[in-house]
Amino acid sequence: MSAPEAGRPPKGADERRHPGGLYALFFTEMWERFCYYGMRALLVLYLIQYHGWQPSQASTVYKWYTSLVYLTPILGGVIADRVIGLRRSIIAGGALMAAGELLLTFPSMPTFYLGLGLLILGNGFFKPNISTIVGKMYRQGDARRDRAFTIFYMGINLGAGLSPFLCGYLRVHFGFRYGFAAAAAGMVVALAIFLSTQGQVLRDVEAAGNDLKIAVSNAEGSARGIPDPIESEAPSAGGMAGMLGRAFPVAMLVAAVGLPADYLWRAARGDVAWTDVIMPAAFGAISGWMGLTLRRIRGAAKDKSVAIFVFFMFAVLFWMAFEQAGNALNLWAQFHTDLSIGSFRYPAEWWQSVNAALIVLFAPLFARGWTWLGERGREPSTPTKMLAAMVLMALSFGAMVIGARAEDAATTDEALQNIPGEIPTKTIADGVVEVGDGDAGRLTFDPATHRLSARGVLPRYVVNHLLEPTAPRSFVRQVEALEAQTRKASIEAPVRVRLEVPSGFALPWDAGEAHDRGVEWDSATNTMTFTQWMETPTRADLIASGAPREWREPLAALQGKTDRARVSGIWLLLSYLFATLGELCLSPVGLSMVTKLAPTRFASLFMGVWLLASSVAQYAGGSIGETWGIIPPARYFMLFVWTSLVGAAVLALLVRPLKQLMHDVR
Repeated sequence: MSAPEAGRPPKGADERRHPGGLYALFFTEMWERFCYYGMRALLVLYLIQYHGWQPSQASTVYKWYTSLVYLTPILGGVIADRVIGLRRSIIAGGALMAAGELLLTFPSMPTFYLGLGLLILGNGFFKPNISTIVGKMYRQGDARRDRAFTIFYMGINLGAGLSPFLCGYLRVHFGFRYGFAAAAAGMVVALAIFLSTQGQVLRDVEAAGNDLKIAVSNAEGSARGIPDPIESEAPSAGGMAGMLGRAFPVAMLVAAVGLPADYLWRAARGDVAWTDVIMPAAFGAISGWMGLTLRRIRGAAKDKSVAIFVFFMFAVLFWMAFEQAGNALNLWAQFHTDLSIGSFRYPAEWWQSVNAALIVLFAPLFARGWTWLGERGREPSTPTKMLAAMVLMALSFGAMVIGARAEDAATTDEALQNIPGEIPTKTIADGVVEVGDGDAGRLTFDPATHRLSARGVLPRYVVNHLLEPTAPRSFVRQVEALEAQTRKASIEAPVRVRLEVPSGFALPWDAGEAHDRGVEWDSATNTMTFTQWMETPTRADLIASGAPREWREPLAALQGKTDRARVSGIWLLLSYLFATLGELCLSPVGLSMVTKLAPTRFASLFMGVWLLASSVAQYAGGSIGETWGIIPPARYFMLFVWTSLVGAAVLALLVRPLKQLMHDVR
């Protein structure tokens, strides 16, 4: 077959039409992303609002889940290539993810962790392989391929945009389990679409002269005359670029030893948990592997490969900040943002649809803009686009710093006689003490004036955290026992339990909310009646209601007053806008850059490692997320301003050397 023929659609096909299998994969991926982003929108809020965790604890689960979700596709891709093939891998991954989401609808923590594990494994099988099938439906050089991926990625954003709307609505009006159930339904729909259309997909792949197995191996490539890519006739760059090209692989080998060694030392001293050594050790091993791989490559090919890994560092900094959307920005939306438009109150999860909506709006404009600049020879280089992305990310979190400072400037106080002895305090100045350890020092008490003061919003999870230690232990044990006693409670068969309650006890809800929770209280007989199973949030509120009245009531009053400190959603909107513009500068050019710079032999390996940047970023960002509630929001957001600005400054210095390392690649 001649070269022109190799780039054409199959004989008899309309050169403007795409194969029907593309649209099957479009809807499959759309519903799979519906599943992922719906669950991600709920995860941190579920752990805090349903299970009563603190943000630092929820962030630990978030970092492990999201980092492993982006790490397992490397293993899943290898298994698909060498063992079970693309089709079976996608089916297995979809089934595992659907099962995992269904397990999240059950409230027990063992079931929850099992569900997360299945989601991680399922994503590893599913994610890397469905995109590969899209590419296999087109012959090499087919001009429709780029447009096909544009259509495919619109499906990703459609799913990512719709799921927070539906799952958030269900969470607010019916409970978390219904939000997770909707995400599970999305995965079931995705799997059903793929199973029902796999025949069409296979025919389209075969029509393009491909199959659903791995592409040619290295040995086959050599036999067909593909040159060995690790040697290059073009010489290496000189000057600053040459120094960077020689030093960077050495730095990667040093990091391979230093990173896990540092965490091992800190774990041995008790500064971090031993489980915190696992991911740094894994990342260190990959760094060492890639460092040794780079040392095998010669000439211009090595320069180009080094450029990929230099860009990798800046991608980590960018995604580390960008992926705060599911964690810190989600918490900010739920607890610190005014979610009302007139009398209408919308779910915090809806903010996580903004990025997808903005992508759909701006992606065509960016594509046309780059094309227009390219036709005039003025399109920015890859390093320059990445520099723009880092600056835009700094602006994104700069907007959040302004919003957080406005929220922090609102001060509210309430009369209080004394702080209970069970609550930790820390004297800061003039006898004033910081109260507790869950509100970043923003809750203080002045013994001289007997005023309890809060800066910004005092979230409910902080209040419960302060009340629980002061409830009598005997009362706490009674409430905890109710979980088992009420498991079969219903309207037809209510469960009545007589409780020994502390003085001043009262239900913590109004009549309407008490009815919704299926709880009635008869103070004359100290009897609590349940018409449904007592779930974890009800248990937490009941325990908090056992705290001394002189401590409970001022805290509750203060919490209600601080709700006025919520700030406008304009700061979140600006943050998502700048972050999305940055994403459009970095994400498409990053993938394209790897395909252009990587040696043929290492193309798949380097692409996998490039995608690993998201895993590293999720772990690093989640680790920073563990400080939410320990440092004030404004300082927290400022961390990402600084990381982005420092990254931008270093990248600005490296723009010229990186261009030289890239040689003739734009």
